Amino acid sequence: MKEDITWPWCKRASELIDRGFTGKSIVLDLTAQVDNMLSDAFRMALLDFYSGGAPDDLALIAVGGYGRSEMVPYSDIDIMLLSRVRDQKTTESAQAVLYKFWDMGLNISHSFRTLVECLQDSVKDPKTRTAIIDSRFLIGDRTVFEEFRREIYPKILFKKKRDFVGDILAEVNKRHKTFDDSVYLLEPNIKEGLGGLRDVHTLTWLSKVILKIDDISGLTAIFAKNDYLHLIKAFDFFLKIRLSLHIVSKCRNDVLSFEFQDAVAQLMGFKNTKKFIAAEIMMRLYYKKSEAISVALKRIMNISGRKYIQFPLNLSIKKITADFYLARNEITVKDTGIFRDLDKIMEAFSIYSISGRKLSDHVQESIRGRALFISRGTSPSGKSVAAFLEILKGNRVYDTLRRMHEMGILDRFIPEFGRLRHLVIYEIYHRYTVDEHSLIAVKNLETLKNTRQARLRYLAEILKRARQDILFFAVLLHDIGKSGYCRNGGSHEDAGYKMLKAVMERFGIEHQDRKRIQFLVRNHIVLSKLALNRDSEAVETVTQLAELVENEENLDSLYLMTYADMTAVNPVFWTDWKAYLFHDIYVRTKDHLHGIRAKQYMTSDRMLQGFIESMPDRYVISSTSEIVQADYHLAARAAKEELAIAVNKRPDNTAEIVVAAKDKRGLFSKIVGVLSSRGLNILRARIYTSNKALALDKILLSNWSSICWEGLEEQLKEDLYKAIVMDTRIGPERGFLKPLFAGKRLENFIEIDNETSSIHTLLELQLPDRIGLLFDISEQLFKYGIDITSAVINTEDGVARDVFYLQYNGGKLTADFVMKILSGMYNSEIKKTEAPADGQ
Repeated sequence: MKEDITWPWCKRASELIDRGFTGKSIVLDLTAQVDNMLSDAFRMALLDFYSGGAPDDLALIAVGGYGRSEMVPYSDIDIMLLSRVRDQKTTESAQAVLYKFWDMGLNISHSFRTLVECLQDSVKDPKTRTAIIDSRFLIGDRTVFEEFRREIYPKILFKKKRDFVGDILAEVNKRHKTFDDSVYLLEPNIKEGLGGLRDVHTLTWLSKVILKIDDISGLTAIFAKNDYLHLIKAFDFFLKIRLSLHIVSKCRNDVLSFEFQDAVAQLMGFKNTKKFIAAEIMMRLYYKKSEAISVALKRIMNISGRKYIQFPLNLSIKKITADFYLARNEITVKDTGIFRDLDKIMEAFSIYSISGRKLSDHVQESIRGRALFISRGTSPSGKSVAAFLEILKGNRVYDTLRRMHEMGILDRFIPEFGRLRHLVIYEIYHRYTVDEHSLIAVKNLETLKNTRQARLRYLAEILKRARQDILFFAVLLHDIGKSGYCRNGGSHEDAGYKMLKAVMERFGIEHQDRKRIQFLVRNHIVLSKLALNRDSEAVETVTQLAELVENEENLDSLYLMTYADMTAVNPVFWTDWKAYLFHDIYVRTKDHLHGIRAKQYMTSDRMLQGFIESMPDRYVISSTSEIVQADYHLAARAAKEELAIAVNKRPDNTAEIVVAAKDKRGLFSKIVGVLSSRGLNILRARIYTSNKALALDKILLSNWSSICWEGLEEQLKEDLYKAIVMDTRIGPERGFLKPLFAGKRLENFIEIDNETSSIHTLLELQLPDRIGLLFDISEQLFKYGIDITSAVINTEDGVARDVFYLQYNGGKLTADFVMKILSGMYNSEIKKTEAPADGQ
């Protein structure tokens, strides 16, 4: 029934959007329709109940979002039934009205209060208080509402005002942290997120309580004309985008996810251009509007806070430099005209960085007003460059760069970075716009300096050895190539490297420093590619990285750059497992640079020595003496019992299953089938085969600790025995092979690489993950006699990125052969194929 009522509202809103109506006018139109519907229902309910007409002393009041006249199709209809006293007559009348609303299928959020209860409930609960502040009379006994507005409403606004303001400010901070404390999310919550609709509501509540401004139009007395217009236009845009999102998603939904962005952009009239798709254009405008709301709220919050902060009576002014002073613990100037000079602007930020104090409001406004007058692309003076580099050497790097970006100075000072403002690049896993991602990367790297996390201390030690200013410069600019590479072809790393040359010239960076910055920008994704998509035990992987970095200083800087970049993708992207992979390849490459090429184990135990000599070089290089000893004993058991299995639990909550058996084709596929059937998630597989036909398969499981139950280990051993020794087919049920992701802009591909390794063909897959995917791939390869010697399994956020090291009859495969094998199986999933030249 609800759908029948909601559909006309969706249709009406869609028509008005298409005709170019403003967001505010549309929500007012929908609100009027709901007003009429509820008023008619109210009259009918009480007419039926009393037969002689409606009783006195009962009024229907709109509160909350409905009280603000911000109706959107699937939002709650917030109402309050108000009376002077709670007696049998008013209670029965209220029940009759509510039953009528429910019978109509309306999504009602309701309360029934007396005048006294309105005040009591408001003082107890801030959410009730803000809802009642936004109250509006609909129908019933108007004298009750007039008494409420005259006697009760002022007390709701101003009683225990200080506590109420504190509650509102605390709620803002809590909400912003809950929704990631950033305006620049790629999938933002348009209502509750930073710079969203709830922030507009908050600034109106604070204005009513602190400034005694009745509605948002009263802010013209506080804001400059342009600032007020920016806020009103942003508010209207958000109302319209929320309307569109409800219409498109056909439910109450405030998360502007990838799934709906294209449709919302189309409904709002955005069009594709040669440079950007419609959704990207919409999102860039979204961030600009969100910024305006966020700035306006901060200003009102500052005013609200000052009403209760007691400044010391000593208002002495301390001189910092010839032009800058410290007053009321803020950096200020006597003459804002000095900010016509870029050197003075950079000096202000340098003082901000060094002193730890904030810039006064009038200094911030003056600097923001001068931003547009700074010429882009002109070489800054040596004084400005020196001030900027001092900022990068200091202890407040992120905070200072953030302020510079918010005021528009960083965009003008480094226009290549300015092109990243609000830039949306749809990439798997990324949660932020490109400029926000870059600033968060700086923040995360700076946080390392004072980390208390034991697992990050090794990175903190490396950071102490690095040139901080050079490293932060590279991190800030590492993605500048994204501003245009997608449209022109090529990689964003190469595009950024080319753009960087102009920056280095303008800044007059010394040759050696320039070389390091350019190296980091050009190669900032190399370490992550090798660690996550290649076998770090393979000699060619370590050799490739060592040849690229050339020295330990470059390796250290690249490692730190990778940490900053990866942790800024989204808050959960850097996992313990990834940290292990990065550290593993870092240590191996460092050893390689120091001349450690291989390990030799010599023992008096002839049997153990024979085992060592029978294993491939990569096993010996990658294994400690303790691991070799354990594997030797496992292999000895396998020789007697046909199969031996060990489960090694690790401190990071993963577990490694080691299977020793006589080598046979399809062994890896059989193992994967058993593990998949038990819901175990495979992170990595290392497959070693001795020259005596012993197979040693080591498979790392990510979710062992979360699903482990008493008897699981024994059950796995039994299942593996059936699958390997008795050739029983065990695998996940076909009925469960469903994709595990939705709404991602995923370009699926298969890549066959015959250049990286001299003895292996590398097969890389990027596909929507599903239960049994790895089993299907390994089983298909087995059918065609292809050996998997190693595998790197990467599954995250519903996307599988797996790399297999393959051989066929001891050699490589042709790209055509691999594609022929997989095309029938993944024909419907593969969208892109890249096949480098064969090595054969």
